[in-house]
Amino acid sequence: MTVELNSVDEAVEAIRRGEVVIVVDAEDRENEGDYICAAEKATPEVVNFMLSGRGQLCVSILPEVAKRLELNPVVVQNDAPLKTAFLTPIDIRTAKTGITAKERSETIQRMASSECTVDDFVRPGHVYPLLAKQGGVLRRAGHTEAAVDLARMAGLHPAAALCEVLSDSGDRATREDLGNIAVKHDLKIISIEQLIAHRRVSEKLVSRSAEAPLPTNYGDYTIIVYDVQYEAQEPVALVFGDLTADGPAPLVRMHSSCFTGDLVASLRCDCGDQLHMALDMIAKEGRGALVYLPQEGRGIGLAQKIRAYALQDQGLDTVEANHALGFKADMRDYGIGLQILKDLGLSEIRLLTNNPKKTEAFNLRGFDLRVVDQVPIVSQVNQHNQRYLETKRAKMGHRLPEIDSPLSKDS
Repeated sequence: MTVELNSVDEAVEAIRRGEVVIVVDAEDRENEGDYICAAEKATPEVVNFMLSGRGQLCVSILPEVAKRLELNPVVVQNDAPLKTAFLTPIDIRTAKTGITAKERSETIQRMASSECTVDDFVRPGHVYPLLAKQGGVLRRAGHTEAAVDLARMAGLHPAAALCEVLSDSGDRATREDLGNIAVKHDLKIISIEQLIAHRRVSEKLVSRSAEAPLPTNYGDYTIIVYDVQYEAQEPVALVFGDLTADGPAPLVRMHSSCFTGDLVASLRCDCGDQLHMALDMIAKEGRGALVYLPQEGRGIGLAQKIRAYALQDQGLDTVEANHALGFKADMRDYGIGLQILKDLGLSEIRLLTNNPKKTEAFNLRGFDLRVVDQVPIVSQVNQHNQRYLETKRAKMGHRLPEIDSPLSKDS
């Protein structure tokens, strides 16, 4: 059964109304689903329903709240696999035992008050605070951060209750189980992956940190280095000419970093060729931009890409190698690149790519950036990248010509 996910906007609106939503994480992470609701909306009825999930009832809070309430980590050395940041469990001081749904509701709602103090609570208790990272899912792709993000995005206090959902057998509820629960109780269901993508497009995360003229073999570009909020990456834009001048939509290349292809002229891929072809095509056109994103190996990183190379030498193709390492065929995200193009003043572009999925990523609803043409950028095939290119065409949908026969060594 394929579970149909709701949109992030639908989930945020449900949170705003005080409803519970289900949030699932990646199947290669916890592979679980949590009930989540805004802390200030956690009525006794809502808490009682969330407890039916049979996991641990927790409350995600930000560092400033943890500091104000003097909540400390439950252990000095957190060696849990996913580093879930459990803090001192508490109950509201007026509770008899703290275990009832009503008492837990009072504890949770008080934690969501900007006026709560350390004296409002006793410890230990039955509600487990979790310390969420500032920046939310953009810094840690966990339910702890997703819960705070959803409450904040709903315009509520950035604190949220959450509880893992178990199946009748006591195991983690499967995607199918969660889908059935969502239908039965009319709950919205989204993924953390959706939430990350939504935030990377809907929130302004980029700012210019440095800019200078950059003469190249292809002409005089301007180089702009960007900071990305909550992240260490420094994407780069290479701009040629006046992007806002009248005329056809500018040529744009969204290029993911490739150390082997871009820097040392590897023959195993077409990345380096495409980088230089794009710079040449943009310069000859008279205006355009190349955005260089640090997304090595289609998002899996340099070391994993080299491991994938070794697997390819054993007979796997590029997609099979990624899957064997536990990754999707393509892990890249273009949200930051979209924000850079908007910062450059663009609203219509002609995209230099053979990958139609890039075009789909750009033509996002609600994001004022439209691809008016997909311009091919096909490099010469060699014996080392022939199978790689065939796989991109056959399995990843790239618009590349078919290669009918093996290339000779001198091709």
